[in-house]
Amino acid sequence: MRYLLHQSARAAAVLTTALVAGTFAVPVAAADENDEVEQPPGYEAPAPPDIDPEAAGLMLGDGAALADPRVLDIKFISEDLGGTEQPAENGDDGSGDGADPGGEEPNGGGGGEQREERTSGQHKFTLQTDVLFSEGSDELSEDSQGALLEVAAAINEYQPTQVNIFGFTDDQGSYESGIELSDGRARNTHEALISLIDNPSVIAFNVRGYSEDYPLYDNGTEEGRQRNRRVEISWPTSE
Repeated sequence: MRYLLHQSARAAAVLTTALVAGTFAVPVAAADENDEVEQPPGYEAPAPPDIDPEAAGLMLGDGAALADPRVLDIKFISEDLGGTEQPAENGDDGSGDGADPGGEEPNGGGGGEQREERTSGQHKFTLQTDVLFSEGSDELSEDSQGALLEVAAAINEYQPTQVNIFGFTDDQGSYESGIELSDGRARNTHEALISLIDNPSVIAFNVRGYSEDYPLYDNGTEEGRQRNRRVEISWPTSE
C-alpha cells in the first residue's frame, strides 16, 4: 500500500511539473543554441532525407527566371545629438525643385536641438533654429558654433559633392516674411559652414528657404511650432 501511495505521489508531481511547463510554454530545461544536446543512450540520428534535384517542385517553370538582386532602400541609422530620438524617414534628397525637402513624417516623437539621420540614400542634420538664431532673426548666435562644428566634421569625413541647406519657419506671420527669414537663415548657415569645412570649393551648395512649407509637427501647438523652426543640412549618399 505504501508503495502504491509513493507511486501515486510521484505521478502527481510529474503531472504538476508538466502542467506548469505547459502553462508558461517554457521547457523545464533548454540547451543553449551553441551547446551540444546530450541524447539518451542508444539514440541514433536519423539519416538525412533524399532530395531529388530534378523534382518538379524545385524547378522554375518554363520561361521563368530569378529576379535581379537589389538593395532595398531601408532605414539605416538614426542618431540623436541633443534630444529624444526620432526615426528617419526615407525621402528625396531635396536637390530638385518640387521635392519634399523635409523627408519625414509630420507626426512623431522626439526632435531635439540637433538630430543626425543617416538612411540608405541621405545623410541629414536637423538643427532647431532656436539654438542657431535669436527669435525672429537670421543672425547666428554664439551658441550655434558647436552645432555647426558637428555638421562640418561630418562633411569633412564623408566629403559629399553636393550639400543642401534648407531653412523652415512655423506658420506665424505672413508666408512672404517666412520666406525671407528662412532664406536668410539658410544663407547665413551656409556662410558659417564654409569657414568650417576643409575644402568647400569642391561642394555644390543648394541653399534656400521654404517658409512654413513642409512642417514636421503640428503648428497648432507651441512645441510643434518650435520644432518646425529648423535648418536642415543634407547630402545624398550611395550607401
